[in-house]
Amino acid sequence: MNPELTIGLILLLLIILTAIFAPFIAWHPPNQSLAPSLSGPELQYPFGTDSIGRDVFSRVLHGGRVSLMVAVPAVLLALTLGMLLGVPAGYLGGRVDQFLMRLLDIVFAFPAILLAIVVVSILGPSIQNLVITIGIIYTPRMARIVRAPILSVKERDFVGASRAVGASEFRLVTRHVIPNASAPVIVEVSLALSQIVITEAALSFLGLGPPPPNPSWGAMLSDSRQFMQIAAWNVLAPGIAIVIAVGSFQLIGHGLRRTLDPRQRM
Repeated sequence: MNPELTIGLILLLLIILTAIFAPFIAWHPPNQSLAPSLSGPELQYPFGTDSIGRDVFSRVLHGGRVSLMVAVPAVLLALTLGMLLGVPAGYLGGRVDQFLMRLLDIVFAFPAILLAIVVVSILGPSIQNLVITIGIIYTPRMARIVRAPILSVKERDFVGASRAVGASEFRLVTRHVIPNASAPVIVEVSLALSQIVITEAALSFLGLGPPPPNPSWGAMLSDSRQFMQIAAWNVLAPGIAIVIAVGSFQLIGHGLRRTLDPRQRM
């Protein structure tokens, strides 16, 4: 196992464990004001307190739950829709491919963050709406990643041999084409997770994330930016959490690329 993948998996495991066991690790409720506002880091409050006296350490840990609850379902939704569009486009080709790709180009024509802002503004800020919005936005990219390797895999000799012995088209796709085209898709999923974390944080920063007082890294950055000069810990804590989360997925993605692509190992 290469170092990038190892470090990325360790960081991701740390994030998952701290998010799951946040109520046991953080000894203060994330949404209750229990101390003077903007108190500096100390033993009882390792990351200090925010502008209304809430424990920043507790809110950072619970904010990790929000990021994971958005990122994982959103990438699964994008992958599912991407498979439904990318597999027939790549395998059937011709007019089907052209129609589906032009349909996806319409979504590509809009900047992702602006499209997300419009959709979330219409649907309303909530975790469920964030998942649906981000999943749809990343579907065209996932569909293209799925389509590209299928275009080459479907022309290989083992696919033609299976067709010659009477294998059905469904069996060819599910048992031969998709498994042999999965490596770049797996890498893209890990890289997309890192970008979805940033997208969720950006939408929360703009007030389009989970409604208050639920903790979110992006919302914490937005609330604390005006106190940056006198209480830097309020910005640093969620900012570092975002960097660690994004970095872990990036390391995993690059590590998987080196592992799954023989050319990267040369």
